[in-house]
Parts: sequence; structure tokens; C-alpha cells
Amino acid sequence: MSSKRTNHRNQVVLWLCAVLVVLGTTGSLAGQKASVIARDAWAREPAPSRDVTALFVVLENRGATPRAVVAGETDVADKVELHEMKMEGSMMRMSPVKQIEVPAGSLTELKPGGLHIMIFGLKKRPAVGDVLTVTLTLDDGTKVPVMATVRRDEVKE
Repeated sequence: MSSKRTNHRNQVVLWLCAVLVVLGTTGSLAGQKASVIARDAWAREPAPSRDVTALFVVLENRGATPRAVVAGETDVADKVELHEMKMEGSMMRMSPVKQIEVPAGSLTELKPGGLHIMIFGLKKRPAVGDVLTVTLTLDDGTKVPVMATVRRDEVKE
């Protein structure tokens, strides 16, 4: 009888160990997927009577695989688009881009005059100090949360 109990106990211990290994692997895989983080995010205070703003952020890829931002979404506006500013002739022009690369082990800075996120159709005008929440989607489906504080952008001339 005690031999049956010992066998049963050993089976339960082995089963629990297997569950812990699976849970540990799942946790580490999730950690690998979340290799891109967002930091130092801010959004421009919208111009008077405008329902659009730009969001700037530093994206850091802590992983060994290059990633790319391919989309964005927010509850505070109708549409989120990836954009860049570039010189065309003697004019700076803003245009949409399909994706924003975030190289492995590196940073990509979204900043005024370069790559940035456009937020169109704001449902409510945010004030300086408010926080906008945007979720960026990477090429592998990973979601990256971004918390951007609205601030006044003093143009330096």
C-alpha cells in the first residue's frame, strides 16, 4: 500500500514539475516578445481649433531581433498613423510611412522634424499635462503601450 502511495506522490510531483517548466517557458517567451519598450514619450499640444497632434517617443529594442512598428491605436482619437518629415526640394514635407524600424539592440527616436506618430480626429482637446495612451503594434504582433504627456512645443529658431 505504501508503495502505491509513493508512486502516486512521485507522479504528482513529476506532474507539478512539468507544469512549472511549462509556465516558466511561457513566461520567458512572453518576456522575449516584449523586447521593445517605449520611453520619454510626449505629444504636442494641439493648435487652437485643430483635432490633430503629433506624438514623439524613444523606442528601445532590447532584443536580438530587429522589429518594426507597423500600426498604432488609441481611444482618444479616430486614427493613428506613422509619419516622417523629409526634405523634398527646398520644402519639408510630412508623409505616411508603412513602418518604423527599431534595430536589434538599438534605439529609434521619433522626434520633431523626423519620424513621428500622427493622431487624427481627437475626440477631446487634450491640455498641457494630460496623458495620451497609444498602443503601437510591432511586425510580430507584439503590443507596446505608450503613455505620452501633452506639452507645449516651443519652436527654437
